[in-house]
Amino acid sequence: MRLRDEQLDWELDSQDAYVPVYHQGDLVGFFKQDYAEELIKFLNEDEVLKKALKIACVDLLKAAGKDISKVDILMEKYIKISERPKYGTRAIALLLRERQEELDLGNQEFAKFCDTFKLSPTELNNIYAGEEVDDSLLAPLARILGITKERLLTVRDGSEDTNV
Repeated sequence: MRLRDEQLDWELDSQDAYVPVYHQGDLVGFFKQDYAEELIKFLNEDEVLKKALKIACVDLLKAAGKDISKVDILMEKYIKISERPKYGTRAIALLLRERQEELDLGNQEFAKFCDTFKLSPTELNNIYAGEEVDDSLLAPLARILGITKERLLTVRDGSEDTNV
């Protein structure tokens, strides 16, 4: 909820078919009306969420007795943690969680499902715990996830450009 006369960071002028979009009073571009409204709504919500994250991080630093000038570093840490992992064990764990949801299985049912493909519950838990994925697990994981072994290898060992 905003107070009356409060200046929003992002706004638009809706008089034309292509409407100008402004950021803090500066013209940044022109968009079709129907796209502009959604874009502005999203960008303003994003600004609010960033402000809320900053306030929360400052509160955490104060509570821990730490230097609040490091708030940007803490914010970056939390943003990085929140991003979808693109490669490595965390990416494989996320793919497994998504596969579980896709199959609409509970944790125990999914563990049994994986076990039928020769991925033991212990190995599954090790992946969720972030342990390295051994080459011997690539074939069962590929079958469970429904992707090729080569694609899974790319996810496990990928680079920043890997799209999961």
